[in-house]
Amino acid sequence: MANKNSVFISYCSKDIKFVNQIIEELEKMGVPYWKAPEMIPAGSSYAREIPQAIQNCMVFLLVLSPTSQSSIWVEKETDSAICNRKIIIPFQILEMEMNDTFRFYLNNVQMISYFENPKKAFSDLRRQFRQLMPEIFEEQDSKTDRIVREISSKDNEGRQIDSIQREKDAREKVLSIEPVPLGAKKRRNTNAFRMNRIPLACQHCGCKVLKNITVGVYRCERCGRDNYDDFQTIRNYLERAGAASALVIERDTGVPRRIIEYFFRDEYLEIPKNSPVRVPCECCGAPIRTGILCDNCKADPKKQPTGERKGSWHSLW
Repeated sequence: MANKNSVFISYCSKDIKFVNQIIEELEKMGVPYWKAPEMIPAGSSYAREIPQAIQNCMVFLLVLSPTSQSSIWVEKETDSAICNRKIIIPFQILEMEMNDTFRFYLNNVQMISYFENPKKAFSDLRRQFRQLMPEIFEEQDSKTDRIVREISSKDNEGRQIDSIQREKDAREKVLSIEPVPLGAKKRRNTNAFRMNRIPLACQHCGCKVLKNITVGVYRCERCGRDNYDDFQTIRNYLERAGAASALVIERDTGVPRRIIEYFFRDEYLEIPKNSPVRVPCECCGAPIRTGILCDNCKADPKKQPTGERKGSWHSLW
């Protein structure tokens, strides 16, 4: 049975190759998960175990594809997750057009697109799990730091090296013993998502009791209306209004421009595909939808931003 900190994986068996990649990432992070059919006890049934696992999980990870959209089991599982008010993370593995059912299910739910950028997709997945399950990562961080201190102490006894080198050697040894999940303490302290503001009171009725129902969405216990963090606010605005300058987005949403700039420059958000607007790569000038470099310049270690086009995000977005 899934525990309260587990991730329920909803998928179609035809997508098992992608599912195995996701499981590998979850195991690296130390995040517990529940997946049928291997976690269904012998003698039990799908109809009994799956609803219980969904009720007990913390996050419902939907592996979204054309085949999973047509799976009656995936549809039932998603419906159950919504009824149980679970946090849903859709992980889209193939480019496709959502059918009416899933478009209705996933309205205003933040999507992770694996097919567009696999590396970024797994990075986004790790970031969301770190936000949703901080206790798991804090325990791992604590364990890592303890091992680092122990190894550092042994190194100090055996040889005289300066403290900076000793810490570096110790961490390299830890990495060879056990993978450290993305977002160790140094990254946590510098992660600009810390400035991503979450609502403290309902903007509709002022009630201060908000329930986090999915990533970036907080539902008011009094009036039942949804409120959004800065990231989801910008995303909703772009989906609704299309391309706009950073000044306009700031004016219409109230999200500070420095936060808007960060999300686009660091590739957390991108200009909608159907928008004619593009910004120039800061190295070669090629049109791009997010970040500061095009794919070709990213692949060339010799190419770095020139700074000549600084402010292009301000002028176009």
